[in-house]
Amino acid sequence: MASRTKNSIINSSVSIITQVLTVIINFIVKTVFIKVLGSEYLGLNGLFSNIITMLSLADLGIGIAVPYSLYKPLADKDEKKIKILMKYYAKIYNVIGIIVLSIGLALIPFLPFIIKDMPDIPNISLIYALFVIHSASSYFFVYKKLLIDSDQKSYITSKIIFTCSTILSIIQVIILLLTKNYILFLLSSIITVVLQNIYICYKADTMYPYLKEKENDKLSKEEYKEIKRNISSLFIYKVGSVVSNGTDNIVISKIIGLVAVGIYSNYLLIINSITNILNQIFNAITSSIGNLVVTTNQKRSKEIYENLSFANFVIYGFTSIGIFVLINPFIKIWIGKEYLLSPFVAFLLSFNLYIGGMNSVTTSFRNAYGLFYKAKYRPIFMCVLNLVVSVILAFPLGIAGVVIGTIISRIFTIVWLDPYVIYKYGFNESPKNYYFKYIEYLLIYLLLSILLYFVFNLIPITNIFLFIIAGILLTIVVIGFIIIVYNKSSEYHYLKSRMKPFVTKFLK
Repeated sequence: MASRTKNSIINSSVSIITQVLTVIINFIVKTVFIKVLGSEYLGLNGLFSNIITMLSLADLGIGIAVPYSLYKPLADKDEKKIKILMKYYAKIYNVIGIIVLSIGLALIPFLPFIIKDMPDIPNISLIYALFVIHSASSYFFVYKKLLIDSDQKSYITSKIIFTCSTILSIIQVIILLLTKNYILFLLSSIITVVLQNIYICYKADTMYPYLKEKENDKLSKEEYKEIKRNISSLFIYKVGSVVSNGTDNIVISKIIGLVAVGIYSNYLLIINSITNILNQIFNAITSSIGNLVVTTNQKRSKEIYENLSFANFVIYGFTSIGIFVLINPFIKIWIGKEYLLSPFVAFLLSFNLYIGGMNSVTTSFRNAYGLFYKAKYRPIFMCVLNLVVSVILAFPLGIAGVVIGTIISRIFTIVWLDPYVIYKYGFNESPKNYYFKYIEYLLIYLLLSILLYFVFNLIPITNIFLFIIAGILLTIVVIGFIIIVYNKSSEYHYLKSRMKPFVTKFLK
Protein backbone atom coordinates (compact mmCIF):
# COMPACT_ATOMS: atom_id res chain seq x y z
CA MET A 1 0.00 0.00 0.00
CA ALA A 2 2.81 2.39 0.87
CA SER A 3 4.39 1.60 -2.48
CA ARG A 4 1.09 2.34 -4.25
CA THR A 5 0.78 5.71 -2.51
CA LYS A 6 4.40 6.57 -3.24
CA ASN A 7 4.04 5.69 -6.93
CA SER A 8 0.84 7.72 -7.17
CA ILE A 9 2.53 10.75 -5.59
CA ILE A 10 5.57 10.53 -7.86
CA ASN A 11 3.50 9.96 -10.99
CA SER A 12 1.04 12.76 -10.16
CA SER A 13 3.77 15.26 -9.21
CA VAL A 14 5.81 14.74 -12.35
CA SER A 15 2.74 14.60 -14.59
CA ILE A 16 1.25 17.79 -13.20
CA ILE A 17 4.50 19.75 -13.44
CA THR A 18 5.18 18.63 -17.01
CA GLN A 19 1.59 19.21 -18.06
CA VAL A 20 1.46 22.72 -16.59
CA LEU A 21 4.66 23.62 -18.41
CA THR A 22 3.28 22.01 -21.58
CA VAL A 23 0.13 24.12 -21.32
CA ILE A 24 2.17 27.31 -21.04
CA ILE A 25 4.28 26.32 -24.03
CA ASN A 26 1.19 25.38 -26.06
CA PHE A 27 -0.35 28.76 -25.37
CA ILE A 28 2.77 30.45 -26.70
CA VAL A 29 2.63 28.32 -29.86
CA LYS A 30 -1.11 28.94 -30.28
CA THR A 31 -0.68 32.69 -29.86
CA VAL A 32 2.03 32.77 -32.53
CA PHE A 33 -0.14 30.53 -34.73
CA ILE A 34 -3.14 32.90 -34.51
CA LYS A 35 -1.03 36.01 -35.11
CA VAL A 36 0.85 34.51 -38.08
CA LEU A 37 -1.74 32.32 -39.86
CA GLY A 38 -5.10 33.75 -38.76
CA SER A 39 -8.57 32.43 -37.94
CA GLU A 40 -9.14 30.31 -41.08
CA TYR A 41 -6.03 28.21 -40.48
CA LEU A 42 -7.07 28.04 -36.83
CA GLY A 43 -10.48 26.69 -37.82
CA LEU A 44 -8.97 24.21 -40.28
CA ASN A 45 -6.58 22.99 -37.60
CA GLY A 46 -9.48 22.45 -35.18
CA LEU A 47 -11.64 20.69 -37.77
CA PHE A 48 -8.94 18.28 -38.93
CA SER A 49 -8.02 17.56 -35.33
CA ASN A 50 -11.63 16.46 -34.74
CA ILE A 51 -11.64 14.25 -37.84
CA ILE A 52 -8.46 12.58 -36.61
CA THR A 53 -10.14 12.07 -33.25
CA MET A 54 -12.85 10.16 -35.09
CA LEU A 55 -10.19 8.00 -36.75
CA SER A 56 -8.91 7.01 -33.31
CA LEU A 57 -11.88 4.63 -33.26
CA ALA A 58 -9.58 2.25 -35.08
CA ASP A 59 -7.67 1.47 -31.88
CA LEU A 60 -10.84 -0.29 -30.61
CA GLY A 61 -10.17 0.88 -27.04
CA ILE A 62 -7.08 -1.33 -26.82
CA GLY A 63 -5.29 1.45 -24.95
CA ILE A 64 -7.56 0.57 -22.01
CA ALA A 65 -7.45 -3.22 -22.49
CA VAL A 66 -3.64 -3.33 -22.41
CA PRO A 67 -3.19 -1.89 -18.88
CA TYR A 68 -6.04 -4.04 -17.53
CA SER A 69 -4.45 -7.23 -18.85
CA LEU A 70 -1.06 -6.22 -17.43
CA TYR A 71 -2.01 -5.30 -13.84
CA LYS A 72 -1.97 -8.88 -12.53
CA PRO A 73 1.15 -10.12 -14.41
CA LEU A 74 3.05 -7.03 -13.22
CA ALA A 75 1.87 -7.52 -9.63
CA ASP A 76 2.89 -11.21 -9.84
CA LYS A 77 6.15 -10.40 -11.71
CA ASP A 78 5.10 -12.92 -14.38
CA GLU A 79 7.66 -12.02 -17.06
CA LYS A 80 6.56 -14.79 -19.41
CA LYS A 81 2.95 -13.60 -19.50
CA ILE A 82 4.09 -9.98 -19.98
CA LYS A 83 6.22 -11.00 -22.98
CA ILE A 84 3.33 -12.92 -24.54
CA LEU A 85 0.95 -10.00 -24.08
CA MET A 86 3.43 -7.46 -25.44
CA LYS A 87 4.07 -9.57 -28.53
CA TYR A 88 0.34 -9.83 -29.14
CA TYR A 89 -0.35 -6.12 -28.64
CA ALA A 90 2.58 -5.11 -30.83
CA LYS A 91 0.95 -6.86 -33.80
CA ILE A 92 -2.41 -5.27 -33.08
CA TYR A 93 -1.03 -1.73 -32.86
CA ASN A 94 0.88 -2.11 -36.13
CA VAL A 95 -2.34 -3.16 -37.83
CA ILE A 96 -4.19 -0.23 -36.25
CA GLY A 97 -1.61 2.23 -37.57
CA ILE A 98 -2.07 0.90 -41.10
CA ILE A 99 -5.88 1.00 -40.80
CA VAL A 100 -5.87 4.62 -39.58
CA LEU A 101 -3.60 5.61 -42.46
CA SER A 102 -5.72 3.83 -45.06
CA ILE A 103 -9.14 5.05 -43.86
CA GLY A 104 -7.87 8.56 -43.21
CA LEU A 105 -6.43 9.01 -46.70
CA ALA A 106 -9.57 7.50 -48.24
CA LEU A 107 -11.60 10.37 -46.76
CA ILE A 108 -9.73 13.06 -48.74
CA PRO A 109 -12.33 13.24 -51.59
CA PHE A 110 -15.07 13.92 -49.02
CA LEU A 111 -13.49 17.03 -47.46
CA PRO A 112 -15.67 19.47 -49.47
CA PHE A 113 -18.77 17.85 -47.95
CA ILE A 114 -17.45 18.33 -44.38
CA ILE A 115 -16.42 21.99 -44.70
CA LYS A 116 -19.38 24.36 -45.22
CA ASP A 117 -17.41 27.16 -46.91
CA MET A 118 -14.14 25.91 -48.34
CA PRO A 119 -11.46 28.47 -47.36
CA ASP A 120 -8.91 29.89 -49.74
CA ILE A 121 -6.07 27.87 -48.24
CA PRO A 122 -3.64 26.11 -50.60
CA ASN A 123 -2.90 22.37 -50.38
CA ILE A 124 -5.83 21.53 -48.08
CA SER A 125 -5.72 17.87 -49.14
CA LEU A 126 -1.99 17.67 -48.37
CA ILE A 127 -2.53 19.35 -44.99
CA TYR A 128 -5.21 16.81 -44.12
CA ALA A 129 -2.97 13.94 -45.29
CA LEU A 130 -0.25 15.13 -42.91
CA PHE A 131 -2.77 15.08 -40.04
CA VAL A 132 -3.58 11.47 -40.96
CA ILE A 133 0.08 10.46 -41.16
CA HIS A 134 0.74 12.06 -37.76
CA SER A 135 -2.13 10.12 -36.23
CA ALA A 136 -1.12 6.80 -37.82
CA SER A 137 2.53 7.15 -36.81
CA SER A 138 1.53 7.60 -33.15
CA TYR A 139 0.42 3.94 -32.95
CA PHE A 140 3.77 2.39 -33.75
CA PHE A 141 5.83 1.41 -30.68
CA VAL A 142 3.24 2.96 -28.32
CA TYR A 143 2.40 -0.40 -26.72
CA LYS A 144 5.62 -0.31 -24.70
CA LYS A 145 4.64 3.06 -23.24
CA LEU A 146 1.52 1.37 -21.88
CA LEU A 147 3.70 -1.24 -20.18
CA ILE A 148 5.70 1.43 -18.34
CA ASP A 149 2.52 3.28 -17.33
CA SER A 150 0.80 0.07 -16.16
CA ASP A 151 3.81 -0.63 -13.94
CA GLN A 152 3.08 2.61 -12.00
CA LYS A 153 6.02 4.41 -13.63
CA SER A 154 4.19 6.89 -15.85
CA TYR A 155 6.50 9.66 -14.57
CA ILE A 156 9.18 8.24 -16.88
CA THR A 157 7.09 8.54 -20.04
CA SER A 158 5.77 11.94 -18.87
CA LYS A 159 9.33 13.32 -18.78
CA ILE A 160 10.13 11.94 -22.23
CA ILE A 161 6.93 13.30 -23.78
CA PHE A 162 7.44 16.70 -22.16
CA THR A 163 11.01 16.97 -23.43
CA CYS A 164 9.98 16.06 -26.97
CA SER A 165 6.95 18.37 -26.99
CA THR A 166 9.06 21.28 -25.70
CA ILE A 167 11.64 20.80 -28.45
CA LEU A 168 8.83 20.52 -31.00
CA SER A 169 7.20 23.74 -29.78
CA ILE A 170 10.44 25.68 -30.13
CA ILE A 171 10.90 24.34 -33.66
CA GLN A 172 7.30 25.15 -34.62
CA VAL A 173 7.51 28.74 -33.35
CA ILE A 174 10.69 29.24 -35.37
CA ILE A 175 9.01 27.75 -38.45
CA LEU A 176 5.98 30.03 -38.08
CA LEU A 177 8.00 33.19 -37.52
CA LEU A 178 10.56 32.55 -40.27
CA THR A 179 8.54 30.78 -42.97
CA LYS A 180 4.81 31.07 -42.10
CA ASN A 181 4.59 27.59 -43.63
CA TYR A 182 1.83 25.43 -42.16
CA ILE A 183 3.04 22.30 -43.95
CA LEU A 184 6.50 22.51 -42.37
CA PHE A 185 4.72 23.12 -39.05
CA LEU A 186 2.91 19.79 -39.43
CA LEU A 187 5.93 17.87 -40.73
CA SER A 188 7.92 18.78 -37.64
CA SER A 189 5.17 17.29 -35.48
CA ILE A 190 5.23 13.97 -37.39
CA ILE A 191 9.00 13.60 -37.08
CA THR A 192 8.88 14.38 -33.36
CA VAL A 193 6.17 11.83 -32.50
CA VAL A 194 8.05 9.09 -34.37
CA LEU A 195 11.33 9.82 -32.58
CA GLN A 196 9.52 10.09 -29.26
CA ASN A 197 7.91 6.64 -29.60
CA ILE A 198 11.18 5.07 -30.71
CA TYR A 199 12.95 6.42 -27.64
CA ILE A 200 10.16 5.25 -25.31
CA CYS A 201 10.46 1.82 -26.90
CA TYR A 202 14.21 1.83 -26.24
CA LYS A 203 13.61 2.95 -22.64
CA ALA A 204 11.16 0.10 -22.08
CA ASP A 205 13.69 -2.41 -23.39
CA THR A 206 16.29 -1.17 -20.90
CA MET A 207 13.78 -1.30 -18.02
CA TYR A 208 12.43 -4.72 -18.97
CA PRO A 209 15.30 -6.50 -20.73
CA TYR A 210 13.32 -9.74 -20.91
CA LEU A 211 11.18 -8.11 -23.62
CA LYS A 212 14.06 -8.67 -26.04
CA GLU A 213 14.04 -12.39 -25.38
CA LYS A 214 12.33 -14.58 -27.95
CA GLU A 215 8.94 -15.87 -26.88
CA ASN A 216 7.23 -18.63 -28.84
CA ASP A 217 4.31 -19.33 -26.51
CA LYS A 218 0.94 -17.78 -27.26
CA LEU A 219 -2.10 -16.82 -25.26
CA SER A 220 -4.49 -19.62 -24.40
CA LYS A 221 -7.91 -19.85 -26.06
CA GLU A 222 -9.55 -18.66 -22.84
CA GLU A 223 -7.23 -15.62 -22.68
CA TYR A 224 -7.87 -14.79 -26.33
CA LYS A 225 -11.59 -15.07 -25.68
CA GLU A 226 -11.45 -12.72 -22.71
CA ILE A 227 -9.33 -10.15 -24.55
CA LYS A 228 -11.64 -10.34 -27.57
CA ARG A 229 -14.67 -9.81 -25.35
CA ASN A 230 -13.03 -6.84 -23.63
CA ILE A 231 -11.92 -5.27 -26.90
CA SER A 232 -15.36 -5.65 -28.50
CA SER A 233 -16.94 -3.95 -25.48
CA LEU A 234 -14.25 -1.28 -25.33
CA PHE A 235 -14.74 -0.47 -29.00
CA ILE A 236 -18.32 0.54 -28.23
CA TYR A 237 -17.10 2.66 -25.30
CA LYS A 238 -14.53 4.18 -27.63
CA VAL A 239 -17.26 5.11 -30.10
CA GLY A 240 -19.16 6.89 -27.33
CA SER A 241 -16.09 8.79 -26.17
CA VAL A 242 -15.05 9.82 -29.67
CA VAL A 243 -18.51 10.98 -30.71
CA SER A 244 -18.98 12.92 -27.47
CA ASN A 245 -15.60 14.65 -27.71
CA GLY A 246 -14.76 14.56 -31.39
CA THR A 247 -17.80 15.60 -33.43
CA ASP A 248 -18.54 19.10 -32.13
CA ASN A 249 -16.17 20.86 -34.52
CA ILE A 250 -17.44 18.81 -37.46
CA VAL A 251 -21.07 19.76 -36.71
CA ILE A 252 -20.09 23.41 -36.18
CA SER A 253 -18.08 23.46 -39.41
CA LYS A 254 -20.93 22.00 -41.47
CA ILE A 255 -23.80 24.02 -39.99
CA ILE A 256 -22.23 27.27 -38.75
CA GLY A 257 -18.89 27.68 -40.55
CA LEU A 258 -15.11 27.30 -40.30
CA VAL A 259 -14.47 30.64 -38.57
CA ALA A 260 -16.82 29.58 -35.76
CA VAL A 261 -14.71 26.42 -35.40
CA GLY A 262 -11.64 28.60 -34.93
CA ILE A 263 -13.26 30.72 -32.20
CA TYR A 264 -14.65 27.62 -30.48
CA SER A 265 -11.25 25.91 -30.66
CA ASN A 266 -9.70 28.67 -28.54
CA TYR A 267 -12.10 27.83 -25.72
CA LEU A 268 -11.40 24.14 -26.21
CA LEU A 269 -7.66 24.81 -26.03
CA ILE A 270 -8.08 26.41 -22.61
CA ILE A 271 -10.50 23.80 -21.30
CA ASN A 272 -8.60 20.84 -22.73
CA SER A 273 -5.31 22.22 -21.40
CA ILE A 274 -6.75 22.46 -17.90
CA THR A 275 -8.44 19.07 -18.29
CA ASN A 276 -5.16 17.49 -19.34
CA ILE A 277 -3.52 18.81 -16.18
CA LEU A 278 -6.32 17.40 -14.04
CA ASN A 279 -6.26 14.12 -15.93
CA GLN A 280 -2.63 13.69 -14.94
CA ILE A 281 -3.79 13.27 -11.34
CA PHE A 282 -6.26 10.53 -12.14
CA ASN A 283 -4.23 8.93 -14.94
CA ALA A 284 -1.25 8.71 -12.60
CA ILE A 285 -3.27 6.80 -10.01
CA THR A 286 -5.04 4.53 -12.51
CA SER A 287 -2.34 1.88 -12.38
CA SER A 288 -2.42 2.10 -8.56
CA ILE A 289 -6.18 1.57 -8.66
CA GLY A 290 -5.59 -1.49 -10.83
CA ASN A 291 -3.11 -2.79 -8.30
CA LEU A 292 -5.58 -2.03 -5.48
CA VAL A 293 -8.37 -4.00 -7.14
CA VAL A 294 -6.26 -7.14 -7.66
CA THR A 295 -4.66 -7.08 -4.20
CA THR A 296 -7.43 -5.99 -1.76
CA ASN A 297 -11.10 -6.60 -0.92
CA GLN A 298 -14.30 -4.98 -2.22
CA LYS A 299 -14.98 -3.03 0.97
CA ARG A 300 -11.61 -1.30 0.82
CA SER A 301 -12.00 -0.61 -2.90
CA LYS A 302 -15.44 0.98 -2.31
CA GLU A 303 -14.02 3.16 0.47
CA ILE A 304 -11.24 4.41 -1.78
CA TYR A 305 -13.71 4.96 -4.64
CA GLU A 306 -15.98 7.16 -2.53
CA ASN A 307 -13.07 9.13 -1.12
CA LEU A 308 -11.70 9.72 -4.61
CA SER A 309 -15.18 10.73 -5.81
CA PHE A 310 -15.12 13.54 -3.26
CA ALA A 311 -11.67 14.54 -4.51
CA ASN A 312 -13.18 14.51 -8.00
CA PHE A 313 -15.88 16.93 -6.89
CA VAL A 314 -13.41 19.30 -5.22
CA ILE A 315 -11.06 19.36 -8.21
CA TYR A 316 -13.55 19.51 -11.06
CA GLY A 317 -16.09 21.62 -9.19
CA PHE A 318 -13.49 24.29 -8.44
CA THR A 319 -12.06 24.14 -11.96
CA SER A 320 -15.44 24.32 -13.70
CA ILE A 321 -16.49 27.32 -11.63
CA GLY A 322 -13.21 29.03 -12.42
CA ILE A 323 -13.65 28.44 -16.15
CA PHE A 324 -17.20 29.82 -16.16
CA VAL A 325 -16.22 32.95 -14.25
CA LEU A 326 -12.84 33.69 -15.83
CA ILE A 327 -12.62 32.21 -19.33
CA ASN A 328 -14.14 35.19 -21.17
CA PRO A 329 -11.97 37.77 -19.39
CA PHE A 330 -8.94 35.61 -20.22
CA ILE A 331 -9.88 35.29 -23.92
CA LYS A 332 -10.37 39.06 -24.11
CA ILE A 333 -6.98 39.76 -22.55
CA TRP A 334 -5.22 37.02 -24.55
CA ILE A 335 -6.39 37.53 -28.16
CA GLY A 336 -9.15 40.16 -28.13
CA LYS A 337 -12.90 40.56 -27.71
CA GLU A 338 -13.57 39.54 -31.34
CA TYR A 339 -12.85 35.95 -30.29
CA LEU A 340 -15.41 35.92 -27.44
CA LEU A 341 -18.41 33.58 -27.11
CA SER A 342 -21.45 34.39 -24.97
CA PRO A 343 -21.45 33.84 -21.18
CA PHE A 344 -24.14 31.19 -21.74
CA VAL A 345 -21.80 29.15 -23.95
CA ALA A 346 -19.03 29.63 -21.38
CA PHE A 347 -21.33 28.18 -18.70
CA LEU A 348 -22.31 25.23 -20.91
CA LEU A 349 -18.65 24.43 -21.60
CA SER A 350 -17.81 24.58 -17.90
CA PHE A 351 -20.83 22.42 -17.02
CA ASN A 352 -19.85 19.88 -19.67
CA LEU A 353 -16.36 19.75 -18.16
CA TYR A 354 -17.85 19.17 -14.70
CA ILE A 355 -20.06 16.29 -15.83
CA GLY A 356 -17.25 14.60 -17.74
CA GLY A 357 -14.72 15.19 -14.99
CA MET A 358 -16.96 13.76 -12.29
CA ASN A 359 -16.84 10.45 -14.15
CA SER A 360 -13.02 10.19 -14.06
CA VAL A 361 -12.77 7.99 -10.97
CA THR A 362 -15.68 5.82 -12.11
CA THR A 363 -13.93 5.21 -15.43
CA SER A 364 -10.67 4.28 -13.68
CA PHE A 365 -12.44 1.75 -11.44
CA ARG A 366 -14.46 0.35 -14.31
CA ASN A 367 -11.24 -0.24 -16.25
CA ALA A 368 -9.49 -1.68 -13.20
CA TYR A 369 -12.32 -4.18 -12.62
CA GLY A 370 -12.47 -5.01 -16.31
CA LEU A 371 -16.21 -4.28 -16.47
CA PHE A 372 -16.03 -3.32 -20.13
CA TYR A 373 -18.80 -5.67 -21.23
CA LYS A 374 -21.33 -4.45 -18.65
CA ALA A 375 -23.76 -1.92 -20.13
CA LYS A 376 -21.59 -1.98 -23.25
CA TYR A 377 -24.38 -0.60 -25.44
CA ARG A 378 -24.65 2.54 -23.34
CA PRO A 379 -22.15 4.41 -25.55
CA ILE A 380 -24.23 3.74 -28.68
CA PHE A 381 -27.27 5.37 -27.12
CA MET A 382 -25.07 8.26 -25.98
CA CYS A 383 -23.67 8.72 -29.51
CA VAL A 384 -27.08 8.77 -31.18
CA LEU A 385 -28.55 11.12 -28.59
CA ASN A 386 -25.53 13.43 -28.81
CA LEU A 387 -25.55 13.73 -32.59
CA VAL A 388 -29.33 14.08 -32.96
CA VAL A 389 -29.71 16.75 -30.27
CA SER A 390 -26.55 18.62 -31.35
CA VAL A 391 -27.62 18.82 -34.99
CA ILE A 392 -31.21 19.82 -34.15
CA LEU A 393 -30.20 22.52 -31.68
CA ALA A 394 -27.25 23.83 -33.73
CA PHE A 395 -29.59 25.54 -36.20
CA PRO A 396 -31.47 27.76 -33.69
CA LEU A 397 -28.81 28.01 -30.95
CA GLY A 398 -25.50 27.75 -32.80
CA ILE A 399 -22.52 26.57 -30.76
CA ALA A 400 -24.64 26.50 -27.59
CA GLY A 401 -26.91 23.88 -29.18
CA VAL A 402 -23.96 21.64 -30.02
CA VAL A 403 -22.65 21.74 -26.45
CA ILE A 404 -26.16 21.14 -25.03
CA GLY A 405 -26.34 17.99 -27.15
CA THR A 406 -23.18 16.67 -25.51
CA ILE A 407 -24.41 17.56 -22.02
CA ILE A 408 -27.80 15.88 -22.47
CA SER A 409 -26.23 12.71 -23.84
CA ARG A 410 -23.97 12.47 -20.78
CA ILE A 411 -26.71 13.17 -18.24
CA PHE A 412 -28.86 10.36 -19.60
CA THR A 413 -26.00 7.84 -19.73
CA ILE A 414 -22.68 8.07 -17.89
CA VAL A 415 -23.97 10.16 -14.98
CA TRP A 416 -26.14 7.34 -13.60
CA LEU A 417 -25.28 4.13 -15.47
CA ASP A 418 -21.50 3.93 -15.03
CA PRO A 419 -21.64 4.25 -11.20
CA TYR A 420 -24.45 1.67 -11.19
CA VAL A 421 -22.17 -0.81 -12.99
CA ILE A 422 -19.34 -0.19 -10.53
CA TYR A 423 -21.52 -0.68 -7.46
CA LYS A 424 -23.43 -3.70 -8.74
CA TYR A 425 -20.60 -5.68 -10.32
CA GLY A 426 -17.55 -4.25 -8.56
CA PHE A 427 -18.74 -3.65 -5.00
CA ASN A 428 -21.90 -5.82 -4.95
CA GLU A 429 -23.86 -2.99 -3.34
CA SER A 430 -26.59 -0.50 -4.21
CA PRO A 431 -25.44 2.86 -5.64
CA LYS A 432 -28.30 4.75 -3.92
CA ASN A 433 -26.06 6.61 -1.46
CA TYR A 434 -23.68 7.53 -4.27
CA TYR A 435 -26.54 9.11 -6.25
CA PHE A 436 -27.59 11.20 -3.25
CA LYS A 437 -24.01 12.41 -2.84
CA TYR A 438 -23.76 13.19 -6.56
CA ILE A 439 -26.91 15.34 -6.42
CA GLU A 440 -25.56 17.12 -3.33
CA TYR A 441 -22.27 17.89 -5.11
CA LEU A 442 -24.13 19.05 -8.22
CA LEU A 443 -26.36 21.49 -6.34
CA ILE A 444 -23.37 23.00 -4.54
CA TYR A 445 -21.51 23.37 -7.84
CA LEU A 446 -24.46 25.09 -9.56
CA LEU A 447 -25.10 27.40 -6.60
CA LEU A 448 -21.48 28.54 -6.39
CA SER A 449 -21.20 28.90 -10.18
CA ILE A 450 -24.16 31.25 -10.51
CA LEU A 451 -23.41 33.22 -7.35
CA LEU A 452 -19.70 33.74 -8.08
CA TYR A 453 -20.32 34.62 -11.72
CA PHE A 454 -22.54 37.56 -10.79
CA VAL A 455 -20.17 38.66 -8.00
CA PHE A 456 -17.02 38.57 -10.14
CA ASN A 457 -18.86 40.11 -13.09
CA LEU A 458 -18.90 43.31 -11.03
CA ILE A 459 -15.07 43.36 -11.12
CA PRO A 460 -13.59 44.86 -14.34
CA ILE A 461 -10.92 42.29 -15.25
CA THR A 462 -9.07 44.23 -17.96
CA ASN A 463 -5.47 43.08 -17.59
CA ILE A 464 -3.44 40.06 -16.51
CA PHE A 465 -2.76 41.49 -13.04
CA LEU A 466 -6.47 41.85 -12.26
CA PHE A 467 -7.07 38.42 -13.76
CA ILE A 468 -4.57 36.85 -11.36
CA ILE A 469 -6.11 38.71 -8.40
CA ALA A 470 -9.56 37.48 -9.42
CA GLY A 471 -8.25 33.92 -9.72
CA ILE A 472 -6.72 34.04 -6.24
CA LEU A 473 -9.93 35.43 -4.71
CA LEU A 474 -12.02 32.80 -6.48
CA THR A 475 -9.75 30.04 -5.20
CA ILE A 476 -9.97 31.29 -1.61
CA VAL A 477 -13.78 31.52 -1.74
CA VAL A 478 -14.40 28.10 -3.31
CA ILE A 479 -11.85 26.17 -1.24
CA GLY A 480 -12.95 28.01 1.91
CA PHE A 481 -16.58 27.09 1.25
CA ILE A 482 -15.70 23.41 0.76
CA ILE A 483 -13.66 23.35 3.99
CA ILE A 484 -16.50 24.94 5.96
CA VAL A 485 -19.12 22.53 4.58
CA TYR A 486 -17.11 19.28 4.58
CA ASN A 487 -14.42 19.66 7.26
CA LYS A 488 -16.07 17.02 9.49
CA SER A 489 -16.57 14.40 6.76
CA SER A 490 -14.40 11.29 6.42
CA GLU A 491 -13.89 12.04 2.71
CA TYR A 492 -12.45 15.45 3.54
CA HIS A 493 -9.99 14.01 6.08
CA TYR A 494 -8.95 11.29 3.62
CA LEU A 495 -8.25 13.90 0.96
CA LYS A 496 -6.37 16.09 3.43
CA SER A 497 -4.19 13.17 4.59
CA ARG A 498 -3.38 12.23 0.99
CA MET A 499 -2.70 15.80 -0.10
CA LYS A 500 -0.11 16.46 2.61
CA PRO A 501 2.61 14.11 1.26
CA PHE A 502 1.65 15.08 -2.29
CA VAL A 503 2.15 18.81 -1.58
CA THR A 504 5.42 18.07 0.24
CA LYS A 505 6.70 16.07 -2.71
CA PHE A 506 5.41 18.66 -5.21
CA LEU A 507 7.16 21.54 -3.43
CA LYS A 508 10.44 19.66 -3.35
